[in-house]
Amino acid sequence: MELSRYLTLMNFPAEWEAWDMLPRAFVSEQSALYELGHEEAAEHDRHGVFQWWLTQNPPTETLVKLVGLSWLDPDQVMAGAVRQCIARQPDLSKEVNSELQRPFSVR
Repeated sequence: MELSRYLTLMNFPAEWEAWDMLPRAFVSEQSALYELGHEEAAEHDRHGVFQWWLTQNPPTETLVKLVGLSWLDPDQVMAGAVRQCIARQPDLSKEVNSELQRPFSVR
């Protein structure tokens, strides 16, 4: 499946691409596994990308972007779980912790 079509079906906010936060190999693999009906549980695919990033020991800048993406996600139950995972990252900066406390706003 074409990547842009996959991202649309899975309800990825446009900021994932705009902020260069799509790990291409991982997302390409996910899109290749797509089967009709997967879009009904699209939050699982988006959650997988968040978790991929969190296993990479991301720097503060990336964590801030992930928090922002979580606030933009259409499934705030899943996104809240992601924010809890981010909050458990080692050596969490004050900047990331501050972003976790309030909904994202376009700056």
